[in-house]
Amino acid sequence: MVSRRTTLRSAGLLLGGTGAGCLGGGPDADRVRWRKGISGGLALDGDDLFVLDYLTLHALSSADGERRWAIEYDDDDFERRLCLRSDIVADDRYVYLPGCDGLRALRRSDGERAWFVGSALRTGIGHAGGRVYANADDLLAIDAETGAVDWRVAVGGDRLASPAATEDGVVFVNRVDGVVAAFDADGEHRWTHRTDVETRSPTIRDGTVYVATSPDPGRAGRLLALDLADGAVRWAVDTPSPKRGTRPVVDGDAVYLGCTGRDSGRLVSRSRTDGAERWTFADDNSTVYEPAVAGDRVYAGSNDDTLYALSRDGDLLWRVEMDSTVGSVAVDADRVYASSNERLVGVERD
Repeated sequence: MVSRRTTLRSAGLLLGGTGAGCLGGGPDADRVRWRKGISGGLALDGDDLFVLDYLTLHALSSADGERRWAIEYDDDDFERRLCLRSDIVADDRYVYLPGCDGLRALRRSDGERAWFVGSALRTGIGHAGGRVYANADDLLAIDAETGAVDWRVAVGGDRLASPAATEDGVVFVNRVDGVVAAFDADGEHRWTHRTDVETRSPTIRDGTVYVATSPDPGRAGRLLALDLADGAVRWAVDTPSPKRGTRPVVDGDAVYLGCTGRDSGRLVSRSRTDGAERWTFADDNSTVYEPAVAGDRVYAGSNDDTLYALSRDGDLLWRVEMDSTVGSVAVDADRVYASSNERLVGVERD
């Protein structure tokens, strides 16, 4: 059972409030429009911002951070190991919450559970074509409306990455073994590509699968573009080591990748056509996380406790200093949402 459920609409009851906090400031600190004393993985959909803070899922208004509802879980809610995964996904009806004991679909309106699939999940999920794809002991294709398991296929391995889905299929990755495999919408195996090195979660765009690899974590990496139809390599280029737990972000004519390094993190921009380097941005520490792209801006967090805004040419436009590592970023037409280890902020874009 869920230990506590709250539906709050009074701004006075919001976690953290909208007043002074522990933001480090900097020249662009006046861009911060609201802040909350919660943090975690973000899912932004329309006017709703969903945040998983350890074992509590918050639904917030993206405009002002007002909390609409929150669902808190405890030990009694889990038959197996106590954990929820931060890779949450939302559509127009449900919020999908993966955990070590299975997949929960919660009603978007109030957080009440609509269905549950009790197969222990090892990663985040993919969502497309009316289905949710999840890595359990098998790769599962789940009806997004009812929770019925449409099919399952054995994929092997226990160090898996979050799948990527399209309207007509799904791409699966075994992170450690470097196996990238594609399946049709009916579960029929389409192709397999082997990188033979540690591989990150894939991204699919316009018939191409983008996958980052790292044979020597923290030092080197490669970015591959594979044909979605047959798995053929369209191009492969060297990059800094891609950050574990992130995936390439594709927008316009560029691919963006957050990377780690010994002396500084890197955000790299590569051409979608051939992988050629467009630009590289370096932070003041060792990691730049998965970016978010909107309009003519690229936004990324770093473990130098900073949210960065860059032009599509890689020029630094502004930065907001936070109180700790900024690991998750989302963006809409008006604001950038950044989650550090300590808090969540809504920041004016332009």
